[in-house]
Amino acid sequence: MTIKYEIPVDGHRLVALSFNPEAEGVPVILMHGITSSVYFWTSDLVEPFIGAGPCYALSLPGHYPASFPSDFRRESLTAEGLAEVLAIAIRQLVGERPVMLVGHSTGGFAALDIAAHAPDMAHFVISISGFAQGRWRGVLGRQQRWVRDGLLGQCAFKFVYKSVGLSRTIYRAATRFYSADPHSVHNYRHFDALLENSFPAYRKLDLEAMIHYFTTMPDVDISEKLPRISVPTLALTGDRDPIVPPTQAHLIAERVPRGELVVIENVGHTPFYERPDVYRRTIETWLMRHG
Repeated sequence: MTIKYEIPVDGHRLVALSFNPEAEGVPVILMHGITSSVYFWTSDLVEPFIGAGPCYALSLPGHYPASFPSDFRRESLTAEGLAEVLAIAIRQLVGERPVMLVGHSTGGFAALDIAAHAPDMAHFVISISGFAQGRWRGVLGRQQRWVRDGLLGQCAFKFVYKSVGLSRTIYRAATRFYSADPHSVHNYRHFDALLENSFPAYRKLDLEAMIHYFTTMPDVDISEKLPRISVPTLALTGDRDPIVPPTQAHLIAERVPRGELVVIENVGHTPFYERPDVYRRTIETWLMRHG
């Protein structure tokens, strides 16, 4: 049974989902990527972490059903600001216990960001297709450039996202821009559950909030802060990621003192969909080795 929590933090409204709140062990905080939501974490994606302890999906600020403060200013969207808001939310969820920070893409960045900001909070860190430097490539990289070009580019950005939200068919087709092998994603056995979970929240995205992220992230760089992370850290990437350069995972593994790099071959930005068995085995083996 999934339990939903609403977490107020300095005017932010964050949301968390709890999958197994009575479990013992290290709390696991699961963070989604840009333009996604807490509903991204389907039971299949949570499964490799269930044995570690109570698992919570936590929204990134500004991502529906979360929301920014009514007076939010883009200048407030910094690495330090994100880490502080998320750290406070995590403390409200689980108290002072160290947690396993897990994230995909921008969620992977957030996991690293929190661990560097509050080193005592982290037990482990797992960055899946994550980054330390926020300049993306591919379709998301183009959208970063659009929104920084002014009003016309921002209108184009909104048009694209509204168009993708017109139907599940278009939303499904858009996943091809994230993978190295679109057929493998569409053949993923839980792909329909993913769409069912994620699509309604996608249609309710606050596009002004997303413009804040897409405008700001190209200037974000926490690479110099990574040596502050003292706990075992897994940087997992696909060698054909069209969104986040795999060199970001190499950078993370090099800069974090106890960082480890795993590269899955012939995989793009979504290894859990493209090579689910390899992905699951990688996570479970790493957790067993460090457990």
